[in-house]
Amino acid sequence: MNILRTLLSWLTPLVILGVGVAAFVLMGSQPPPERRLPEEPKPVPVQTITATVEPGGLAIETDGVVVPLREVTLAAEVSGRVLRKSDECREGRFVKAGTLLFEIDPRDYELEVARLEREVRQAELSIDEIDEEITHNKESIALARRQVDLARRESQRLDGLKNNRIITESEHERAIRDELTASSSLTVLEGQGRVLVKRRNRLQEARSLSSTLLERAQLDLSRTRVTAPAAGIVVTAQVEQDSFVAKGTPLVTIEDTSSAEVRTSLQMDEVARVWGSQAADLERGVHDAFDVPATVVFTIRDARYEWTGSLARQEGRGLDERTRTLPCRVIVPDPEAVRALDRYGDALPKLPPGAPRALLRGMFVQVRVHVDAAHEIVSIPDEARRPGGDVWLLRDGRLEIVRARPVQVSGGRAFFEADPTGLMPGDHVITTPLTNARPGMALVENGTPAAEDPIGVPTAAVPPETRPAAGARPAPR
Repeated sequence: MNILRTLLSWLTPLVILGVGVAAFVLMGSQPPPERRLPEEPKPVPVQTITATVEPGGLAIETDGVVVPLREVTLAAEVSGRVLRKSDECREGRFVKAGTLLFEIDPRDYELEVARLEREVRQAELSIDEIDEEITHNKESIALARRQVDLARRESQRLDGLKNNRIITESEHERAIRDELTASSSLTVLEGQGRVLVKRRNRLQEARSLSSTLLERAQLDLSRTRVTAPAAGIVVTAQVEQDSFVAKGTPLVTIEDTSSAEVRTSLQMDEVARVWGSQAADLERGVHDAFDVPATVVFTIRDARYEWTGSLARQEGRGLDERTRTLPCRVIVPDPEAVRALDRYGDALPKLPPGAPRALLRGMFVQVRVHVDAAHEIVSIPDEARRPGGDVWLLRDGRLEIVRARPVQVSGGRAFFEADPTGLMPGDHVITTPLTNARPGMALVENGTPAAEDPIGVPTAAVPPETRPAAGARPAPR
C-alpha cells in the first residue's frame, strides 16, 4: 500500500507535465491569426474660396485732411477812408470773382487825375505851338537861303564889273556886305530852328512825365475799389466801414475754392509703388511731382461721398522726422463735383438731402491713390488668413501651407502679388479650421460657402441686379 502511494506521488506530477506539454504542442500547431493592415486616413472635408484677380492695379489707402488751395489776404493799396463795405464781405460768405468788397473814398484821387489830365493837355498845346514856330522857322530859312544866293550872285557880278572898272570899289563892297548880312540872317534862323527842336523835345518829355503820373493816378483811383480776385469764401474781414486805412493795411482774407487740396502722408513702400508707376518721370529726374489718379472719400454715418483728384506733389523737402512718412498733396480740381455712393459702391443718381455740397477745409477724409502694379494682383478675404499669416491652399487634394506677404489689406480683403510659390489666380483658399494641420494631408472640397458682401449679407440673399461685380473690391467697413 505504501509502495502504491509512493508511486502515485511520483507519477502524478509527470502526468500533469505531460498533459501540459501535449497541450502546448497542440496549441503551437494552429495557424497564425489573420493580420489586418491599417486603414488609409480619409480626406478631411473642407470649404474653400477662390483667389480672385484684381483688375486696375492697387489702391493705396491713407487718411488725409482737406486744406485750402490758397488763402489770399487783400490789403489797401491806397490810403483813405472806407466809404463803403459790401454786405457780401462777411465771414463765411461766398463771393464770386470780381465782387466789390470795399470802396475807399476816391475824391482825392479823382482830383489828382483831373489835374494831371489838364497838365497833359497843356503840354500838348505847347507842343502844337512849338510845331507852328518850327514850321515858320523852316519857311524863313528857305527865304533866307534864297536871299543869300541872290546876294552871292550879285557880289560875283559886281566883282567882274569892278575888274573892268565899270563900278567903283565902294559899290562892290556894298554888295559883299549885303551877302554877309544875308548869310548872318540865315545862320540866326538855323540856330533858332535847332533851339525850337530842343524845346519841342523838352515839351515831349514833360508830356510823357505828365502821362506817366496820370496813369499812376488812374491806377490809384482804380485801387480805391477792392474786388475779390477769385471765387472763394471770406475767412476774415478786418476793417469796417468809415475806418481810415493806410497803404498796406490788411482788409480781408479769402479762401480760394476754385480747387481744393488734401494733405496726406505715404509710407515709403507706398511711395515706391507710386514711383514704379512713373518710371518715365524718374528717368527725366522728376521726383517731387506726381500725376497719379486718386479718389477722396468722406463718410457721414453710413453714407459715403467721393471726389475725383490726383496725387500732385510731395510737400516739403523729405520725410517727416516723427512719422517717417512722406507728406504729399492731393489736388481736387472741382470740389463741388461730389458723388454719393450706395452700400455697394455704386453712384446714386442724385445727392441725398444731407450730402455735403463741396469739400470743406478741415474735413477728415480717406484718400485712395490708384497705382499700376508690376505684377498681377490677387485677393482673398482677410479672414481666410491664419493668425500667423499663413494661407492654407487646396492643391491636388492636398494641403499646402504658404506664407505670402500681402501688399495691402483694406476693405476686409488681403491683396497679394501673384507668385507661383505663393498665391496664384484661381487658387482654392481653405476657410475651414483644421486641427493639427500639416502639409500634404489629404483634403476634399466640401462645397464653397456663399460669398458675403462687405456687411456680411450672403450674396444669394442679394438681388442679382444689385450684387457687386465679380472681382470688384468691396467697400471698406
